[in-house]
Amino acid sequence: MFRALIRRSDVRLFFSISVLFYICIHSIDAFLAPMLISDGMQPEVVGLIMGASGLATLFVRFPIGILSDVVKSRKIFIQLSLLLPLVTWPIAWLEPNSVTLYMAKAADGVTAATWVLYNVLFIRYFDRKDAPAAVALLALAGPLGVFLGNCIGGTLIHFFGHAAGYFVSSISAFMALILTIRIKDVHDATRAPTLNACIVSARRQLADPSVWLIGLLATLVILVPFATRDTLTPIYAQQLGGKAGILTLLSNVHLLFYALAIALCSSVFYTRFGLLNTALIAVVMQIVSSVAIPYTSNLYIIYLWQAMAGFSFGAAFAVTMSLSVVNTSEDEQSTRMGLFQTIYSCGMFVGPVLMGLMLQHVNLTSGYLVIGALSILSLIITPFAARSVQRRQLPKTSTGTAALSAARE
Repeated sequence: MFRALIRRSDVRLFFSISVLFYICIHSIDAFLAPMLISDGMQPEVVGLIMGASGLATLFVRFPIGILSDVVKSRKIFIQLSLLLPLVTWPIAWLEPNSVTLYMAKAADGVTAATWVLYNVLFIRYFDRKDAPAAVALLALAGPLGVFLGNCIGGTLIHFFGHAAGYFVSSISAFMALILTIRIKDVHDATRAPTLNACIVSARRQLADPSVWLIGLLATLVILVPFATRDTLTPIYAQQLGGKAGILTLLSNVHLLFYALAIALCSSVFYTRFGLLNTALIAVVMQIVSSVAIPYTSNLYIIYLWQAMAGFSFGAAFAVTMSLSVVNTSEDEQSTRMGLFQTIYSCGMFVGPVLMGLMLQHVNLTSGYLVIGALSILSLIITPFAARSVQRRQLPKTSTGTAALSAARE
């Protein structure tokens, strides 16, 4: 799979656009919460701002999945979404207040909602049996993009002040928008389903308990970094004396090990441990790293816990993403991926908002303990989610069984 990234120009181009996409939607996240707290904004308001992207994604992602199956081009949705941060973040720079910042983060959420289209388009570049591995490969664009965004944003904030970080999102959105002109919209227009067919397919997906169970697991898994890496940990590090450089390094340590875990999932962990065992080990690591951070006052030790948190999240999330596309027909890939990503968007919203309330009314340590308890819940759900996928495949033909075996490999 990595050979395709090196040898094929179309795969390299699409991967580069995906990296810019993540720079756009996450470049300021490592600095925004402590920056707003230091400016005197209430923690619960900061939590709402940080959760705005997740809330916007929650409402937009599933409809986009359905509409993209009807419209003859998915690329147009990607291009339109990139225009939003191109406009809203300069507005937030001109008038930085709770309303403009909420609008900018909500715009990031609408843009993030199109990630389902990136996944579906990228899958079409490969054989159907390679779909889970392709999803895992494209997921690598996430930590790489956020890593670059953190480095660029941290540098600008260090030398030019907080407001300079606002422009990273707009510039990366503009660059991605230009590059999208060159990508191929791998979509058979003659076979585009009707709106009625998509509604029927959506109802079928909504009635599939395995999609909801895997979505719930992904919600709990993704809630952890949005609540800790992007909200609690930067604030805690700032309380310990960390500046912009420390915050950048903390976020990037998480992302580097997140990327490492994703890379090892498709090439090592899936083959050696299987999907279920990989997920279980990863969730246990999430529990340990979440509970340990608030009881550590040494920043160097916090780096170690942050590395474990990134590695565990990468492995757990890669498993849920792979399970979401197992034995899914091409006609339903957008709808199923859209529903799955819509469900886990709840974690992107609930995590920061919940942590903002905990900071406002209890304390920082309690926030980490709540995250640890929710991670224990995800540990309990994991085997049931994996089993639900297997049950979904049992009535299928031998082709379906072969697809599941390919996904496990």
